[in-house]
Amino acid sequence: MQDKSFYKEFSEGVKFFFDQNFKIDISENLFIFLEIIAWIAILFILDFVLRAIILPLLKKLRNFTENDWLKFLYKNKVFVSSIHLLPISFALSMNVILFESEGSIFHLVQRITQLIFLIVFTQLIFRVINTIIDVYNEENSYTTIGVRTFGQMLKFVITFFAIISGIMILFTVDKNTIITVLGALTAAVLLIFRDAIFGFVSGLQISYSKIVKVGDWITVSKGDIEGTVKEININLVKIEKFDKSIATVPTVDLVTSQVTNHMAMLATGTRQIKRSVSFNVNSFQFCNEEMLNRFEDITLIHQYIQQKRQEISIYNQNIQNSDLDINGKNLTNIGVFRIYVEHYLKSLKTVSLNDPIIVKQLPVSPLGMPLEIGCFTTSASNLEFERIQSDIFDHLLTACRKFDLEIMQSISLSDIKKL
Repeated sequence: MQDKSFYKEFSEGVKFFFDQNFKIDISENLFIFLEIIAWIAILFILDFVLRAIILPLLKKLRNFTENDWLKFLYKNKVFVSSIHLLPISFALSMNVILFESEGSIFHLVQRITQLIFLIVFTQLIFRVINTIIDVYNEENSYTTIGVRTFGQMLKFVITFFAIISGIMILFTVDKNTIITVLGALTAAVLLIFRDAIFGFVSGLQISYSKIVKVGDWITVSKGDIEGTVKEININLVKIEKFDKSIATVPTVDLVTSQVTNHMAMLATGTRQIKRSVSFNVNSFQFCNEEMLNRFEDITLIHQYIQQKRQEISIYNQNIQNSDLDINGKNLTNIGVFRIYVEHYLKSLKTVSLNDPIIVKQLPVSPLGMPLEIGCFTTSASNLEFERIQSDIFDHLLTACRKFDLEIMQSISLSDIKKL
């Protein structure tokens, strides 16, 4: 009896108790099964007790502090996984004592326990990585992208080695054999993780070069996608378009294709208007006295018309046949309208005077002569910008009629009826 361990004596005592009091002769296999069930129950109870004691304390500590690390460690259940490891580690050391006399049973229980330990430990690492990513997401900086892609790449690597370790535990495969097989399958492994590797490298490039970050308004030339970046991970970038739909593009596209980031423009509080109106060149003409008198009544160009009429009158005094409009100097209706547009834009409070205001003619085409208007609004928000732009062109498209100009457009049935 002195050579027997306490657990062995306790087991024999349990068997004797059931045999004497309940006349139940427990077989060896049944007793081992009951041993395992009881041992699992003890471990669950131990885990429950530890969580019931430790977690409430950590929750109170989290509520009393503003530390982001503690908040996200608790949110991602890092402490729960850490507590799970304690009973499992205890089981690994106690299995030798409990099942040392049961050779095959001991190896089975020990392997299952090691596999559970591997799964919980891998889960713990994943949750720590998620915590690090969440902390940097709070900053929402360009570093966040690098941390996120590095963390996701690390998950791929950890998952791969966890699977290899699981195979070694279950099938008792020698690590040298595993390394030899992996060496032979290097090309296949690289092919499997090709997209992850490309995404990881692209994420680091985006982080280093500070191209985009979550929350930026961007336009991706490939696919002509425009919207707000919602998420950047190792494989995909999620972009919420202005119609609230979600578009996904490979992360590598942010590096290999043209990407326009509009955040610098938003930071200035201004936004560019660059749009043209095409006029029928057949409506262009020199201004006669009647037209100049009409134009002089327009407040915005009143002084301009007076000044030009004086300059033209003085200049044309020495010109022969100056009564012919092609001789000497003369104003044109399109030229006067161009000056009117410049003065009109400068009179608007919604147009920035600190930025260039350009009204220029574009090359003539079969669709007429475009007059391009370029300026900056004093608001960068989409709704306000579209309102300002619409108001400007509503006015100009209507005002051009006062200058006897015709807008180029397809002839409609109503136009034919008028003819």
